[in-house]
Amino acid sequence: MKKIILCFVLALAPSTRAQIPVTDLSVLAQVIEDVRLATEQLNLLKTEVERLGNPAAIRPVGAVEVIQSLGVIGLGKTLDELQGLADGNAGLFYSANGLYRPVGDTITTDDGQTHARPAGDYRKYDAVTLAKSVLEDVLRDTETRRENIRGQIARTTSQLQAAETVAEVQKLQAVLNALGTDLAAIDRERDAAMQRVFTQHIENQTDAARQEQAHREERTVDFRAASEKLGRFLTPDSTPVRIPDPRQPHP
Repeated sequence: MKKIILCFVLALAPSTRAQIPVTDLSVLAQVIEDVRLATEQLNLLKTEVERLGNPAAIRPVGAVEVIQSLGVIGLGKTLDELQGLADGNAGLFYSANGLYRPVGDTITTDDGQTHARPAGDYRKYDAVTLAKSVLEDVLRDTETRRENIRGQIARTTSQLQAAETVAEVQKLQAVLNALGTDLAAIDRERDAAMQRVFTQHIENQTDAARQEQAHREERTVDFRAASEKLGRFLTPDSTPVRIPDPRQPHP
């Protein structure tokens, strides 16, 4: 570069050289070198800016969908809500599409008499049925959402592999993290729905044990009362018998 500049200066006509002030070639060469370094730094900075990218200009595909998906509440109901919806008559006539024989709302004795069955005692069984039905709805709903999210994860991963700027990579990674969070939330929905079925079933078993304990206590009390009554019946009366004097006039 210095040789080229020197040749260019010497090639100038004498009249032209006379008009140019005398300049130290080493100083001129240093200025040119400084300009070259500044140009390289500017090009490096431009390359770095292009590599980083403009975050505001990047709109990852699927970002809007994942935000909407994170806001979905789902179909789950609390155990209190399920218990409040439970109906005794539904428990009496539940057949699971003909798999079970309904209990019915009456009891027929051997002599042909009918008695009403207490429907309220069967609400707890309908609560389990409702919890199972809600579980099936949740599984269907979340399965569709899970497949959608899995597809978004695959597409976002492909976009991440082809990303050219840091900003694009960071935004796509944020989308992937959000998709993973949404997928975990869906799995928790399914677990919670399953847990409600188990919890109600356990409550029913606990109530059955409680009722059996109460019946045993009632039978014990009834047996004790009957034994005392029988004992009094079989105990001879020790009260002296008074035989009236026939000579005394009757009152």
